[in-house]
Amino acid sequence: IARKDRIDDNILIYQISDSEWEPSSVYRFDDMLAAIRVMYTDGIANKYFYMGDDSSNGHLYGLVNIAAFLAQSMKETIKYNACDENS
Repeated sequence: IARKDRIDDNILIYQISDSEWEPSSVYRFDDMLAAIRVMYTDGIANKYFYMGDDSSNGHLYGLVNIAAFLAQSMKETIKYNACDENS
């Protein structure tokens, strides 16, 4: 639970001013985990979230994919505490 709270409080945060950030009220760890689970197991339109493979570094590729997903999500939505892309 402590790790979940650290992700909610330090990663899933949005910008309220030039130098201030707060935990998002829209994006939460439990919801992110549930969404990734669906995309990994069921997918959408035959597209799946890549979590790595059975090779010696396969799990690292999965972690990099999660990091890239979070970075893109932060750039487009989490930073603004918004549900839709900002366009």
